[in-house]
Amino acid sequence: MIRERAGQLFYGLSYARGKPNWDTGRPPAVLLDLARDLPPGRFLDLGCGTGGAVVALASLGWEVVGVDFVAPAIAKARERAAQAGVSADLRVGDVTRLESLQDGRPFDLVLDMGCYHGLSEPGRERYAAGVARVAAPGATLLICGFRRTSSTWRLIGATGAGTADVDRRFAAWFTLEASGDVGGVRGFAWYRLRRRPGEVRQSPRWSDASAVSAPRAMV
Repeated sequence: MIRERAGQLFYGLSYARGKPNWDTGRPPAVLLDLARDLPPGRFLDLGCGTGGAVVALASLGWEVVGVDFVAPAIAKARERAAQAGVSADLRVGDVTRLESLQDGRPFDLVLDMGCYHGLSEPGRERYAAGVARVAAPGATLLICGFRRTSSTWRLIGATGAGTADVDRRFAAWFTLEASGDVGGVRGFAWYRLRRRPGEVRQSPRWSDASAVSAPRAMV
């Protein structure tokens, strides 16, 4: 719990003081390539920061929802959307508790740009099951994160997202189709997963576990 609170304090202060250096406002090229190859549908950005990806996809005709647990980041994302003249549903929320998004309208494309790689172990379990619940059959999940993190980042929960971890964590619901490197950031990778049809079941042992949102990068 101390680590989770430290993470919340760190990110809250970082955004309150201005846009952190990890929030570039530029969505990754792999996301834009995906979005242009798909018919516009519903897009969910987990850990959306100041909304660079949300605004970019809204401009391409997608219906967009962005979630971040840092209120100042969401406030700036709303400003960005307004300035761009696009409609965006931007919410302060916990990416490991996505129950509020289960409204019967699933998402066709889900992005995580530097969020999953810093969640605690129980948080990752809740996150994976929650994403599976809100993703439509055949939906694409794009996770971007550091394979390994520095010792400083580990203090606030960022343990990294390697291929084996991502494949195992989401194996019950998603197929890992491809992975690669995000250009310009050493050790920063992307993983593209496809949602398979099927019911989502989650072990009750994680139901009350705590989690911490992750260091962002290139939001």
